[in-house]
Amino acid sequence: MNHRDFRAEVGPAVVTVVARFLAQNGLAPLADSDLAVWVTVLEAIGTELGTGAGAGGELPEPAVKAGVDRLLATLVVPRPELAGLAKQLIKGCHQPDYPRCRESYHETDAGGRCRRQELDYDRARVSGAHCVDCPHWREWTPETHAARLAAAWSGGADAFRRHQEVFLPEDFRALRLLTRPRA
Repeated sequence: MNHRDFRAEVGPAVVTVVARFLAQNGLAPLADSDLAVWVTVLEAIGTELGTGAGAGGELPEPAVKAGVDRLLATLVVPRPELAGLAKQLIKGCHQPDYPRCRESYHETDAGGRCRRQELDYDRARVSGAHCVDCPHWREWTPETHAARLAAAWSGGADAFRRHQEVFLPEDFRALRLLTRPRA
């Protein structure tokens, strides 16, 4: 994607995801000027990363950390609480899909707990219950995706549907669809 396309096409999706994420976490919004700079920096990070994904499509952690530091450094008022958001945006914009879903959205620990199905845990994720690089964002329709999650939800389909916008944020799907590599 060329520079103009990233800003014009991906930029608005980034702004939407950031606004939703900050609101659902009770955090102050970013100024429009900060958002514009973040879109520009995210574009530059993608250009610099190129196709340098490591094993399994993961972006190199040192490069992601450097990108997070770079995004946070652009803010006039320091906001260290946005480090997780910055990291997830970098991965959401530039990390290739994982070859197949890791199914972590419904894995339980020895005590039967599935943290990916906990509202507070998912509020802290731009992608909700799924990994940012899950292929389901691009493979499934929103309806199919919601039905699959509802069927696998430990608290039942109603528990999923009560906070579906957090567990399965459609603005993040839109971002992942826009960042699909073009043929």
